[in-house]
Amino acid sequence: MRFIAAITAITVCCHSFAVQAQTKSPGKRPVAPVSRAQADDSASRAQIELKNEHLNQDVQPLPPELEQLLRDWAASSEKIQRLEGEHLRRVYDLPYEVEKLSQGRFFYETPDRGRINIKSVEITRKMLDQRANDEVPIRKRKNGTPFELKSDQEECWACDGLRVYEMDIAKKEARVAQLPADMQGKNIMDSPLPFLFGMPPEKAKRRFQMSLLRPLDLKSGKASLHILPRLPQDAGSWASADVILDLKTFLPIAVQLVDPAGTKITVYSFTNLIVNEPKWKDAWFDKEDPKTRFTPDLREFNVQVSDSEQPVQMADNDPTNPRLQPAPKRAAAPKEGNPDPALVNVRGMFHKDALIQLERQGLKRVKDDEIANNIILEAGPPAVKEADVFTVKSQDPPAGTPLKKGMKVRLTIWNKLDGNGKQ
Repeated sequence: MRFIAAITAITVCCHSFAVQAQTKSPGKRPVAPVSRAQADDSASRAQIELKNEHLNQDVQPLPPELEQLLRDWAASSEKIQRLEGEHLRRVYDLPYEVEKLSQGRFFYETPDRGRINIKSVEITRKMLDQRANDEVPIRKRKNGTPFELKSDQEECWACDGLRVYEMDIAKKEARVAQLPADMQGKNIMDSPLPFLFGMPPEKAKRRFQMSLLRPLDLKSGKASLHILPRLPQDAGSWASADVILDLKTFLPIAVQLVDPAGTKITVYSFTNLIVNEPKWKDAWFDKEDPKTRFTPDLREFNVQVSDSEQPVQMADNDPTNPRLQPAPKRAAAPKEGNPDPALVNVRGMFHKDALIQLERQGLKRVKDDEIANNIILEAGPPAVKEADVFTVKSQDPPAGTPLKKGMKVRLTIWNKLDGNGKQ
């Protein structure tokens, strides 16, 4: 589910917003809690559909003004090739009456690459005083006092078109998951929150129940949409969404998301949007190697690759089945007296990206020099499914091994389905 959240975060930043937080409660008919596993199970899916009327409703014609709005939104979205900006995120934990605040920058490049850097926000006395005096919009506890305000943790989410990366900066932990083959190379509008990309109206109506929160007011230059999921797989990720759309740019001004359990509300506000500029305006990001802008630097991180990266159609008694193998050791933080960093986990990564991560740790790939070469690639068995072709089947030594000068790392690469792939 965390990787769904990763794609969600990137999707939110990719067609973005500016401004004030929406803090209203979930709708009158919240979606019942549902896990991703439940959404994938046919029996549970039937229960979900019975409990949520909007999952059963046939697609009905929309009011003409909403139909035209969806057409204009879709046409405008197709013109966006590159987008960057700043964001402010508020996460409301309703049971504990806590508001977590964070900020950062985001970057999107068509069709499916995105990155969002999330940093903590210093909570000042002025901010607390403004909340106590009702000078800013706030969510209040049952006793009438403001939610407790906290700074959220520093994170980084990225998608390079093949994988989703999730990084916990404080803990120095990273997770990597490969996108399903049917999502690779496609617009992020096909991700778990596609309505943020003005998708074709007919497609939008099949996936979502959409309505205007208030009559369309052209003078205000804004449109307010309320969106509910029609499909169980979407209902497993979010219960409802409210979107305020700028009718001039057709970019969302504000987005509010309610989780399936109805216990958390996440609000995104974006400013300083830059569309289709030939160069990135963020100096740091523009200087990054184009090949690695959306591939985070995982040096010194404990890296965990999702099990879904490995073939799952092997026989259960096959000793080569990675599901039956012990989990790779996680890279431990350097201890006192042992300053050597640890080898990152590249299992499941596309071989070229694995090379990038190892080279960032100081290892070299020198094809014609056996002594200088630190990274050895060898062809492995044929992959069971297309998505695994040319990804790392195994690494030796395993992740977590202290890096030493001159050490050799051997990567076994899943071969083509017919067994005739190249190293």
